[in-house]
Amino acid sequence: MGKSYERHAQEPGLAVASGPEDVDVNDEVAFVAEISRLLSNTYDSIDRLEDLTRRSHGIDLSVAELNLIEVVGRTTFHTDETISVSDIARALDIKVPSATTAVNRLVRKGYVEKCRDPRDARRVNVSLTRRGERVFRLHAVFNRHMSEEVSLGLTIPERQVLLDGIRRLEHFYAEAQRAQREELEKILAEKGGVA
Repeated sequence: MGKSYERHAQEPGLAVASGPEDVDVNDEVAFVAEISRLLSNTYDSIDRLEDLTRRSHGIDLSVAELNLIEVVGRTTFHTDETISVSDIARALDIKVPSATTAVNRLVRKGYVEKCRDPRDARRVNVSLTRRGERVFRLHAVFNRHMSEEVSLGLTIPERQVLLDGIRRLEHFYAEAQRAQREELEKILAEKGGVA
């Protein structure tokens, strides 16, 4: 094990900001191991940072609830657009009853509100409350700072490589999630359950 990994393992709650930068990218095993280490450390750091940020700002939300607020905010914040519970379910790739439950929980917590669409009474629109807007802005500012830091000083070709790599990562996770969902549905169907 590398020293940076050992240091990370010895100090729980502390992320390793950097690791061996002299990885031989021609060595496939070393290259893949370094990507794995970096992704693992990054995800751990994101989880810890989001938890610390939520606690320091008195935000009583789970990551899933933050994701829902982000979906609503991206669509509605400072726009004339609306978003329904069905739209939220599609954006989060969850079933409508699950989205309804999550929205209702956020209504009770005071982060979102629901109202009937004036043009279509069957449609229920979701919007952020002032409290929800505060959380959305905090999250947006953090994401902007993170993106600026990651891309600082990159040339145009390097920016393209970065975007391509992140898009591949996003695609990998979307496909892995789809495959896992299909496998779970198959298992549940065989057992007579519902996914």
